[in-house]
Amino acid sequence: MSSRPKATPRKPKAAKEAEKQARQLPTSTILKNVARAAVLLILAGVASPVSQLSLSPVYGSIPASLHHQRSITFTALLALVGKGAITKYLPANISEYIAIIAYWTPVLQFLLFYASGRLGVDYGPLLIESVTYLPLLLLSVYTASDLLDTLDLSRFNLNPTITEMVPPLASYITVSSVSKITASILPSFVGTHLSFTRVGLQLLIGSVSAILTPSRVILFAAPAILHTMLANPHYPSESALQKANTTLFSTQNFTLLARQESVTGYVSVLESHTDAAFRLLRCDHSLLGGEWLVTPAAAAKGQTQRETIFSVFVMLEAVRLVEDDQSDVEPIPDNQKSALVIGLGIGTAPNALMSHGINTTIVELDPVVHHYASKFFNLSPNHTAVIDDAVAYVHEKSKTNPNSFNYIIHDVFTGGAEPVYLFTQEFFKGLASLLKEDGIVAINYAGDLSLPSTRLVLNTIHSVFPACRLFRDSPPAGNRRPSDPDFINMVVYCVKNDHDKGKFALLFREADEDDFKGSIARQNFLRPKEELEIQFDYEHPDHGGQVMKKSDVGELEKWHKQGAVSHWRIMRTVLPDAVWEMW
Repeated sequence: MSSRPKATPRKPKAAKEAEKQARQLPTSTILKNVARAAVLLILAGVASPVSQLSLSPVYGSIPASLHHQRSITFTALLALVGKGAITKYLPANISEYIAIIAYWTPVLQFLLFYASGRLGVDYGPLLIESVTYLPLLLLSVYTASDLLDTLDLSRFNLNPTITEMVPPLASYITVSSVSKITASILPSFVGTHLSFTRVGLQLLIGSVSAILTPSRVILFAAPAILHTMLANPHYPSESALQKANTTLFSTQNFTLLARQESVTGYVSVLESHTDAAFRLLRCDHSLLGGEWLVTPAAAAKGQTQRETIFSVFVMLEAVRLVEDDQSDVEPIPDNQKSALVIGLGIGTAPNALMSHGINTTIVELDPVVHHYASKFFNLSPNHTAVIDDAVAYVHEKSKTNPNSFNYIIHDVFTGGAEPVYLFTQEFFKGLASLLKEDGIVAINYAGDLSLPSTRLVLNTIHSVFPACRLFRDSPPAGNRRPSDPDFINMVVYCVKNDHDKGKFALLFREADEDDFKGSIARQNFLRPKEELEIQFDYEHPDHGGQVMKKSDVGELEKWHKQGAVSHWRIMRTVLPDAVWEMW
């Protein structure tokens, strides 16, 4: 029986035509096409985190990312797999419009941000990216694919299927990899130069795209460029800040005192102009702290000094009130004590510690937050400032200087999500090492008591510290059902060593006038209220309780989305939509 020769797989007509053209093109032209394709894909990758940064002041970083990666994958596949169908509807010079889209992106975002409240947090970011970043991605990948078709891979005697798959696969991997790399390094550069701001980066992407594909079509971008530089309040210039303030003051009675894009996000200082005037420190779509100002109306009610808006920051000061009434050792005075504060905010808690003469060290990642706290919220200069990552600081300090602090205040939050590595068992063990034997730690955790993520964090804290008490900053709503979300600020007070006293190791003395220092907020909130104590049933690791080590942070991160969405909705009740949208 004779065997028939195996049939050679037939290549699509378009692929054959491309290979034929590729063999006819000079090598220099092919290399130029590949280089152009690479630049287009890199620009599309860079534009991905830039788009997310631009959405974060209005939606927060996590809500902005809810559908981002899936939309990138879908758009890239559409450009690669559906290329034949798309070609019928696109002009031959479509690559010339990539720069147009990039230049118009700040304008479209500016207009659509005004509808953020109506668009909502669930799909608003996706809708905005659908008319800004995703079209840019689609055209970039489509054009790059066209350019890579001139590359003849058949000379390498590869399987035809592999030959066809290499360019689209390489294109997707390039965009995805560049996006991730840029997202990891970009925060270190944001705000250091006008070109490294949110709007500046968008204009830079447009300019590089225009240089890559020069054309008269770029004239269509002129109105967008003029609007961005002359009328867009998000543009990082003094005139844009004045325009933003004109609108904010006339419509909302608010003024932007300062703003800066920095390592942790878009940081700004806002002030209201009403009888109950207040000043706030904002980072992206979250508030780091705020104070009621002393106005004639406030003074008439007995307010003599600036008062914190948020009671949780006063509650953190209660580390000073913890006492051991069964100890025979004479308490040491405050001016002989030392404290470590991780996370600054506006500096309410560290200012209180310093006012009692306590030697205070503040670890804050963002230099802009420290600068604004000093300039606009009267942060006392009598402290040691460490502008660094707290994980690195605690890791090093716990080895070189253990038993250094009487008090530690742990207060970090970024708008619906906490820096996960600052809530691991390893980090808390580092804090325990830094505490003196009779030391106290107060940990502010903002979360939903109904979510497993809160149980995970509280179990992790208790696995390191033997005796803790947990208090919420406000009572639950009267009409709340057990199944309803309960997103709150809570403070966990723990001692390093309970000496087998259990709960009695954590007793709070009565506060006096010296503790209050004339503050109404301290009179109301300094000493934790028993009616706000949460009787939390800790689950010990030996009995199946889950704790979070560095290798387990993904367990907490997967709950961030739900927490961040809840936080966004809460923030929209704290300040009007227009204030968030104006940046």
